[in-house]
Amino acid sequence: MNRVIRKSKAQSAGEVLDLLGALFAAELVKPSRCLWLVSPWISDVEVVDNRGGTYPALTRYGRRRIRLAEILTSLAAEGTQVVIATTSDAHNDTFRRRIERLTVDMRVTDQVTIVVNGTRGLHTKAVTSDDYALVGSMNITYNGILLNEEQVELRREPTYVAQARMDAFDRFGGVL
Repeated sequence: MNRVIRKSKAQSAGEVLDLLGALFAAELVKPSRCLWLVSPWISDVEVVDNRGGTYPALTRYGRRRIRLAEILTSLAAEGTQVVIATTSDAHNDTFRRRIERLTVDMRVTDQVTIVVNGTRGLHTKAVTSDDYALVGSMNITYNGILLNEEQVELRREPTYVAQARMDAFDRFGGVL
C-alpha cells in the first residue's frame, strides 16, 4: 500500500501530521530495529498526541502532545537504533541539543546516532523503518509539516523498504 499526500497550507496540512503521528505511534507499539530520520532541517515538533495516556513508553512525559526528540529517545529506550541525519545549519542546533540531553538523561546515548553533514549537500528527506519508508520533499519542521507546499509518499512494499534501508545504512550507518 502506498499513500501520496500533496499538501499546502490550505489543503491536507493536518493529514501529514496525522500520518507522522500514526507512524510514530506504530513504532511505539512495535519498535523497529533501526529508524532513520533524514531531514536537512529538523525541529522538535509535536508529533504524537498522548493526552489519553495511550502509550506506556511515553508515561515519563505525561498526558500531552509529545515532541519528536522525546519519541526518538523513547524508541531508543525500547531498543531501536535511531539514526538522525541533518545538516550543520544553526536551525538544527536546538533539536540536536535537546536530543543529546534526553539521550544522556535516559541512558541511551549508544542507541542514538546524529550524523551532521557539514557541507550542506544533504537534501534527502525520509523516515525509514523496518516496515515503511516515508519519502518526499518535506523537512521535519513546523513549516514543512504544516505550512509549506510539500509532497510525501508512504511506501510499504517490502522490496522498496529493503532497498531504502540498505541505502540509509550505507549512507548513515545504523543496523539492518
